Amino acid sequence: MKKLITVLVLLLALPVFAQADVDLSGMSFDDLVALREKIDLAIWNSQEWQEVTVPQGIWKVGEDIPEGHWTIKPADGVYCFISYGSKLEDNNKEVSYKSDDYYHVILTSETQRSFEKGEDVIQTDIDMKSGAYIEIEAGDVVFSPYSGKPKLGFK
Repeated sequence: MKKLITVLVLLLALPVFAQADVDLSGMSFDDLVALREKIDLAIWNSQEWQEVTVPQGIWKVGEDIPEGHWTIKPADGVYCFISYGSKLEDNNKEVSYKSDDYYHVILTSETQRSFEKGEDVIQTDIDMKSGAYIEIEAGDVVFSPYSGKPKLGFK
């Protein structure tokens, strides 16, 4: 009987434990950034997510961003520069145009003030390989699972 009562009390207390807030106020900036990166990767690896906003920076595929075929578009109201390749310049501050698989594109959100329909590129898709790098400049982007038609080799 005591075991039954103990189990019932634990089951009643479970929702209280599940709703506990996490106090992040004692964490340093670096600790918070590291935690956010771990949470982002956990979201990417879950089956439920539809898109993830990725901030400006240089990201390593396979470590920071899972490898795969991604559709990439600019965040709402911005334009951005995307560079993808397998090498970084010597100073590690940009993706090298000397990469065998170098790709560069400027993306413009349809809600950006200077957007011109028919002129600006609103999204791209990249088959990103582990060990490569993607550089995002001038604005954040939104990654989602590849949603386009397969490329058939036609331009």
